[in-house]
Amino acid sequence: MAGTRQILQRRQAAENIGKVTHTMETVSAVRYRQYYRRWVQGLDFYDALAELAYLMVAAEQTIEHPLMLTNRSDCQAVIVTGSNRGLCGAYNSNVMKLLEVHRKMASRFGRRLKIYAHGNKILSSLAARNIDIERALSDFEEMPTVAQVRDIAEDFIAQYRRGEISRLSIVYTRFFSPANQKAQTLTILPVSELIDDLTTRATVIWPWELAFEDFLLSPSAPELFDSLAVMIVRTAITGCFLDAALSEHLQRVIAMRSATDNAGEMIRELTRQYNRARQGQITEELLDIIGGVEAMR
Repeated sequence: MAGTRQILQRRQAAENIGKVTHTMETVSAVRYRQYYRRWVQGLDFYDALAELAYLMVAAEQTIEHPLMLTNRSDCQAVIVTGSNRGLCGAYNSNVMKLLEVHRKMASRFGRRLKIYAHGNKILSSLAARNIDIERALSDFEEMPTVAQVRDIAEDFIAQYRRGEISRLSIVYTRFFSPANQKAQTLTILPVSELIDDLTTRATVIWPWELAFEDFLLSPSAPELFDSLAVMIVRTAITGCFLDAALSEHLQRVIAMRSATDNAGEMIRELTRQYNRARQGQITEELLDIIGGVEAMR
């Protein structure tokens, strides 16, 4: 059995680890609650945006907008977002696995892939695998500002309009509920696929509740759709980064809580070992005293 000094050193190390993991759990729990309130507040807006987009695309006159139509470019753009810090379980590895699927499919079908990466852990993983990226999105920590989202959206919309990319997707961890988060891919461009996703995850829209003809639009639907499409793209990009940050902090809370519990269990076990070792030392000391007394008689 290890000596009492070694046991105390190990227990002190476990206590220090427990303090660190508990602090990280507390910080991520606060950030998680902040992002979760923001996520809940945005649900109604997503539903309203989905209904408006549905009414637009369900009109009798088909809207032929450049962002709705596909092009023949052999290049696809992918934004992959992860965390800047670790200790959040399999959060980053799951995103990297999904990105690897995109790379394999692009190679299989002879497509070029532009990768735009966000998060230090993702950037280091890509560098370790010698995967080239188009650009690192390092201008923000977790959530981009409104101006940054506008710049990102305008850049990709311009590339799509010029026919430089045929598709824009975001690989991220989607937040469904506190009990369900999963690495997924959301197609942003063409907008038709994004609208399908919006109407699928929004509150059920009954076709006979609302009809496009029930509204008098000025300006016309095609003119309105130009602004609506840009709004949908910006909203989707913001939502993806929000989901990713929300999922990251939740998974870190879970991982750090488990680590703190394990540290506590280790401390209790080391305390029992210390008590047994100390009791053994006391017993030996008593036996030595008794032996010395007997020898003096």
